[in-house]
Amino acid sequence: MAASSGSAADPLNDFERDGFVLLPGAIDPALLARLTAACDRVHRAAAPAGGPLHRLGFLAEDPAFCELLDLPAVLDLVRAALGWNVYVYHSHLDVHPPVARPGPARWRWHQDGLRQNLEARAEPIRPRLSVKAAAVLSDLREPGRGNTLVLPGSHHRNTIPRPRPGARRFRQPAGAREVLAAPGTVMLFDRRLWHAATDNRSAVTRKVLFLAYTYRWVRPREDYLAGAPAWVDELSPVRRQLLGAAVTPNGHWEPEDADVPLRGWAG
Repeated sequence: MAASSGSAADPLNDFERDGFVLLPGAIDPALLARLTAACDRVHRAAAPAGGPLHRLGFLAEDPAFCELLDLPAVLDLVRAALGWNVYVYHSHLDVHPPVARPGPARWRWHQDGLRQNLEARAEPIRPRLSVKAAAVLSDLREPGRGNTLVLPGSHHRNTIPRPRPGARRFRQPAGAREVLAAPGTVMLFDRRLWHAATDNRSAVTRKVLFLAYTYRWVRPREDYLAGAPAWVDELSPVRRQLLGAAVTPNGHWEPEDADVPLRGWAG
């Protein structure tokens, strides 16, 4: 089965129920063109031979990328899920050209969060802590294009059944779906949602930009402000908050109004 990019009547309800929601058209055509051009520039510079690229902390590499920080349809849901004391602690740019020879089947299912899943323990459900936005730049409306596999509703489980160690053949979990999405769609998902990458067996290069929002008191995985280009200083206060800025020394834990302009933001 596939998760299509049809619009949701109640995005927050769908997000809470399924652990993810698709927001078609969240990126307008003009911004989509700028993001695609910027993504292609980064890809050419980092992988001149045209191979795959997984680029961490890409946001300060082009002004267009920072326009993703406060997309109204996305940020409204982020605020509903986490509140206003948030920022983007992690991001990655993924380009996956077609795979000539898919390798052997691998179990790729995981929850985001790394050590959080081991150390922020809670039963039967771990704390949410973060949500992730996947901005789709290429046409992923057909399966087999490296689409993300998701297991709807699995954010309510700490574990899912796994194949036996060393198994060379296995079935995907019952209910797994490939996410199908048009360019300009954003998928917002709970970090606890069980999901997996797939091989790109098509003629279309998959391009997706990921931004992970979390509470401002969680340590960053990438520092976007240290050594950032001068244009970052000219960003709006909300975008600077979402890149990790604080005005007061204790501004991540006990924020004053100047630390969190997102509190008064309206999309």
